Amino acid sequence: MRRVLCLHLPYLSTDRVRRDGRLGPGDADRPLVLTRRVGASVFVAQRCARAQAGGVEIGASAAQAQATLPDAIAVPEDAERDRQLLWQLARWALRFSPSVQPLEPNLLLVDVTGCERLFGGERNIAQQAVGGLTRLGFGARAAIADTIGAAYALASAETAGCVVVPPGQSSAHLAPLPPATLRIDAQTQERLEALGVRTIGDLLTLPRSSLPARFGRDLLRRLRQALGEKHEPLVAYEDRPPPFTRVAFEAPVSEPRAVHPVAGQMLDELSQQVQQRELGVRTLELIVYFEQVPPTVVTVNLSRASQAWEHIRSLLQGRLEYVDLSPGVSGMMLAARHTSRWQPHQGDLFEARDPAADEVLGCLVDRLASRLGHAAIVRPQLVDDHQPEFAFRYVSVTAAGCAPAGSNGVTVNTRQ
Repeated sequence: MRRVLCLHLPYLSTDRVRRDGRLGPGDADRPLVLTRRVGASVFVAQRCARAQAGGVEIGASAAQAQATLPDAIAVPEDAERDRQLLWQLARWALRFSPSVQPLEPNLLLVDVTGCERLFGGERNIAQQAVGGLTRLGFGARAAIADTIGAAYALASAETAGCVVVPPGQSSAHLAPLPPATLRIDAQTQERLEALGVRTIGDLLTLPRSSLPARFGRDLLRRLRQALGEKHEPLVAYEDRPPPFTRVAFEAPVSEPRAVHPVAGQMLDELSQQVQQRELGVRTLELIVYFEQVPPTVVTVNLSRASQAWEHIRSLLQGRLEYVDLSPGVSGMMLAARHTSRWQPHQGDLFEARDPAADEVLGCLVDRLASRLGHAAIVRPQLVDDHQPEFAFRYVSVTAAGCAPAGSNGVTVNTRQ
């Protein structure tokens, strides 16, 4: 029987801000909230445990949070740094099992089947994981169960600390939990609440055959996954080094006409590695080394995973033109820092659409971002809000991508 450890870091974002040293010496004990700007308004995106205990709610305006806790500190959120941190913690969690899956925004799934023999029991695994994260500066909850859904639900419960469910007893431990821990959408949660279904135990008393018609198929699917009636795979994170290539010059070179062609040859070699792994590039880094001065890092961020190498080449050459080569280049390294699985485009069923349209849009966004900055190219993203005019936020295309998502579109932020 499979055993899954779920590590929930409910305050990952605020813990990161405290670890980064962005707060003053006397601010360590003050409540912390992370804010998000939507139009002219500023809202609470995340809050620390102290702010939560003080009554600050996610989605409240910054003014409301300040009125609730006058001594609270407000810092703008950084979703991309939080994402990178979660993947770094996934690499850290490989010490417990070779199968780790980061689940954004703040969870780690670890397949610990058979690992209890190495750590003296499953409870020791959970306690060591929570203790290690605590020493790193992150608050965490842990749960081990037979399924991903059960471990997720137990770790997400606010009363969780370190919970280990004996094999075959998931349903009894799930019964007192609220249905929201099954990873269902907010609308389904509201409908269950309106009908008086307060716990998963209440949900289990309803006829299974009536659930899809009344609440949609997703509720029944999540319930069956949590109970082990439907398999849910754990996609293991592979800690492979990123595709990279490097070149060392026999003597320092300061002429652009000698350096730029070499960078182009490095990109050709890198493209072969990326294609062999069936990946698409999101972020490219060229590190230019000098003999007497620190190296310079040239970063190319793409709005979507891409294998459009000529487009990437033009962006890289454009960024390289701004690098001062006069100290003499001793070597260079080119690496694909962020990649994602490359999937061939699948045609639409009912409407004719040019498969190259998405690639063209991505290239346009990349060119605009290289000139205006990535913060200037944004797209609307829907959020839950009872006021329709506030039911969205603007996010950077670099972080969110520009793939079609409902009615969302790409916007040039002319106020930058």
